[in-house]
Amino acid sequence: MDIKHVVTELGKHPEFTFLDLLAFNGHHVGALSVTGVAPGWEMHPDTDELFFILEGEAEFVLLEESGRNTYTAGAGEMFVVPQGVWHKPGAPKGAKFFYLTPGQSLSSELDDPREDQNPTVHNP
Repeated sequence: MDIKHVVTELGKHPEFTFLDLLAFNGHHVGALSVTGVAPGWEMHPDTDELFFILEGEAEFVLLEESGRNTYTAGAGEMFVVPQGVWHKPGAPKGAKFFYLTPGQSLSSELDDPREDQNPTVHNP
């Protein structure tokens, strides 16, 4: 897929449709269009996660040592979720973005996923 057509391609699919765009070191660079916030938490125990915002403004809620912190990134900006940090990506007003998650993902529906003894495992 030609990278300049990603926004157009995202518009052809329902929101929250994960598009695999291209292979990268055995993993995929993906794109997503979203309005709202993820219902559950995710964490990547073996890698950082990279986001590049194409349109709109993305919001990232991270459970850090200092507490629950919210960060925003607008169109043209990048954001990195550090390895091992539980987070919820979203876009209350809508956004389209690229993401690269080159490793395992864990997910949890608990309010504080750090207390989850059996998070769901998603292997790349």
